[in-house]
Amino acid sequence: MGWTSSWISVLVLVNGVVLTGIGIYALRKRPDPMAWPLALLTFAGAAWAIPQAISFGYANEELNLFLQQLMVPGQNLVPVGYFLLAMRYAGYDEWVSSRVLAALSVFPTITITSAWTNSLHGLLWQTTSFETVGSLVVFVPEFGPWYWLNLAYVYVLIFVSLSVFTTVVIRSEPVYRKQSLLMLTGGLAPTVVNVPFSLGVGSLSMVDFTTAALGISGATFAAALFRYDVLDLSPAAYRNVSEIFGDGVLVFDEGGKLVESNARAERILDTTLTVGTPAADIFDSAFGEIDGTVFSSTQGQEFYIARYSPLHGHKDEVVGHVVVIRNITDLKEHEQRLSVTNRVLRHNLRNELNIIDGYAASLDSQLPETHEELEQIRSAANRLETVGDNARHIQSSLERTESSLRSYDATAALETVVSRFRDQHPQAQISLEMPGGVDVCAHESEQLETIFENVVENAIEHNDRDEPEVSISVEQGDETATVRIADDGPGIPSTERDALSRTQETKLEHGSSLGLWVINWLTASIGGTVAFEVNEPRGTVVVIQLQRPD
Repeated sequence: MGWTSSWISVLVLVNGVVLTGIGIYALRKRPDPMAWPLALLTFAGAAWAIPQAISFGYANEELNLFLQQLMVPGQNLVPVGYFLLAMRYAGYDEWVSSRVLAALSVFPTITITSAWTNSLHGLLWQTTSFETVGSLVVFVPEFGPWYWLNLAYVYVLIFVSLSVFTTVVIRSEPVYRKQSLLMLTGGLAPTVVNVPFSLGVGSLSMVDFTTAALGISGATFAAALFRYDVLDLSPAAYRNVSEIFGDGVLVFDEGGKLVESNARAERILDTTLTVGTPAADIFDSAFGEIDGTVFSSTQGQEFYIARYSPLHGHKDEVVGHVVVIRNITDLKEHEQRLSVTNRVLRHNLRNELNIIDGYAASLDSQLPETHEELEQIRSAANRLETVGDNARHIQSSLERTESSLRSYDATAALETVVSRFRDQHPQAQISLEMPGGVDVCAHESEQLETIFENVVENAIEHNDRDEPEVSISVEQGDETATVRIADDGPGIPSTERDALSRTQETKLEHGSSLGLWVINWLTASIGGTVAFEVNEPRGTVVVIQLQRPD
């Protein structure tokens, strides 16, 4: 006789397919720590539901017994998966060690083995028979001693899991409450159906509808996945982040109402934050204008920066908003000290250099002969003045933001620099090849001139040839413009180039001047990049890539 379908068997079969799909999706979210427990739970549910759906329609006892044996692994791994999911979700990672996993596998291993060898010992089923209930063929065994031991083990796992999720629901912040309620419901629904059947109590004692109830589990797990991103956002993850970094965190729903905040945010804002409070009552600006805002505490002794980011759902729609507030008092104090020190040093340096240059020029005019020593003094003073100007440009770049970028002609800046160096170094051969008018992003035209000036100066003054050759070209692209400045000198030492990639200098490894730092920092401050290439057969090519305006 062939298979006879019924609405129950079709429902259970569909549930098995749904659970399989959720398990596949969970595996794709690896290495998220919650991915594999959820996959284990749903795959085990499918391994239980699909054979049972088939068994409901077959009256063949031998085939039906085989299908019952196929169900046993799924029946025993579902509570294990739910237990592991609860531990991961609540942040009890110490419960998911390799030793714990080995201990959890003992009972399922014995039960699965007993099912396939039951004819030898009868520990799981002492007798097996099948009855027809309506249109369903159901398995009616007389249970053996191991069945009851294993049932107690299963219910202990389920009880612990439900207790963990219940605790999370009670104690969790509002942003996680719906999520954790879904996870609780996903385990509670099949348990409520399974208890009467397993204990032989009531009208549900003949047919095991647990797999039908697993459909509710599948639906709730799917909602937790797709609506509340259970694999991306869990209470344990949130608590760990806030504890590690000590930032103030505020979470708003898609409508801009507060759904979660931590105590740190309340202390920083010096107010009581209540769930449901509109963002407009907390901040003076819209979400898009909050990001990057710097403000001080009510006493003015601490400084904070606010960072904003939208929360996206699985269809990339905005489902919420997050504002993180971080203490930057130490950074502001450091910036203030740096600014004051830089200003005082540049002011004093400029004054003293003016005195040195003035006296050197006066002596040179009074002496009957030209003295090389005086020229060297004046040259050294000019070089120090250049260092001071570079320091000013570096300080200025630190104070600029992306919003202050404007469009400037890079070719005009290059022409100015080349003209200046041709006058200062007539022995140098400087060629310039570029299209007319190449606009790039910068804070000011002087900034572009400073970048190009430092590169050309390095190419000429550090060249060991009597007639240095410098070749400059500009390539214009849709999004970037590339300036290539090539020389025929000895090349930039690797120690100088390597210094740019380190976060700090050491006593033995440092850049010899500010030139390369100015080029690197000023270019980076306007969204550009600097690279170095070997010029064949000799020399260096400095490649400066600058952003073009939209």
